Amino acid sequence: MAKQTITIYTEQFPPYNFSNKGHLEGINLEFVRAMCVDAEIECQFELLPWPRAYHLAQKKPLSGLVSTARITDREALFNWIGPLASSKNFFYRLKSNEHINPRDLAQVKEYSVCTVRESIYENFLESLGFKADKNLLKVSHYYECINLFLKNKVELIVGSELSFRYLLMQYGHYGQEVVKLVELPLERTQGNFLALNKDIPDEILLKLQTSYDRLIQRGLLEKYIADYFVPIE
Repeated sequence: MAKQTITIYTEQFPPYNFSNKGHLEGINLEFVRAMCVDAEIECQFELLPWPRAYHLAQKKPLSGLVSTARITDREALFNWIGPLASSKNFFYRLKSNEHINPRDLAQVKEYSVCTVRESIYENFLESLGFKADKNLLKVSHYYECINLFLKNKVELIVGSELSFRYLLMQYGHYGQEVVKLVELPLERTQGNFLALNKDIPDEILLKLQTSYDRLIQRGLLEKYIADYFVPIE
């Protein structure tokens, strides 16, 4: 019997999922890949900008998306398997911008920030009062935000603590250049998950859920987290 084949879309979001010299890797991507092997399901992984990956995962029945924040607004859009690896989220500023010191969420909207379209951050920032025509710059890729932030084109950036530090290293920075500010209290999210199309066959869903449970019990996710952990001063 031929293996079932599904396409798992992903984005450049290290250390959870990213392309390293053309090879797709990362904590959550490798864990999902291991799930597919364990479930004897053929999985093809495709890296795309987040907005397109998010759209295709909803459109194509034999597809999924990793890593996806599970929030109320998305709950009915996918079948969910997880949680996978994630970390807390914060606003950051450049250390050189000593005049930027918001103390709470009410003050952060006094500054400009960058975010990725259709991301969990976009919805949250708009709920705080950031406006696209005023102080909220929307892009297709998080790397664009990093570039704008490091060039002082936007005053703040938001990001997952682990992922943001990992991204800084790709630019030759090691954490000393930035200051962590206010935490984003994302109560609506349950963490990062594998989001599968609503029309995916029940047989595939059950196999992947069973594999997830089995590999979690074996401690495989913790192993990948340890493999990618990068301590930063």
